[in-house]
Amino acid sequence: MLPTIWAIIGILIGLFLRENKPFQIALAASLGLMLGLIPKDNLIALVLVLGLFLSYANLGVGILTAAVVSLISPQLDSFADRLGMHLLAQDIVLKNAARLFESPFFAWTSLNNSVVLGHFVIGLVAFFPVFLIVLVLCHLVKPAAKKKSLPKTASPKSKNGQTI
Repeated sequence: MLPTIWAIIGILIGLFLRENKPFQIALAASLGLMLGLIPKDNLIALVLVLGLFLSYANLGVGILTAAVVSLISPQLDSFADRLGMHLLAQDIVLKNAARLFESPFFAWTSLNNSVVLGHFVIGLVAFFPVFLIVLVLCHLVKPAAKKKSLPKTASPKSKNGQTI
């Protein structure tokens, strides 16, 4: 029983340690944000989950971000509903939506639901700024971590005492 628990803990820690380049962490945070915002009963959520798992994004950061944003997401429902209603009431959307929703693929996205559309638009608008912010933060934190972790090594010297 105890080795199984340690194996599970090792797997969970491995999720955070793999794919630890700044780009991969920023991508994971952005995908996790979108996944956390979107209601989970539609095709958009499935595509985002597949995108997170099939890309080189850091799974631990993506899953953790999605979980935290999922807790906050219901607080945005009223705003997302108003935003989605406003977008669905636009003439250009009304003209094209009827044709699009005739196909079963597009109907599974649930973009005719004002809350889903509102959260999707919020996620799209926030994706790139969150990506840039996390990328900059990773670049600021990464050099400091490298300086602390690298041991100081003596430079090799030649016979006459000069550095090679």
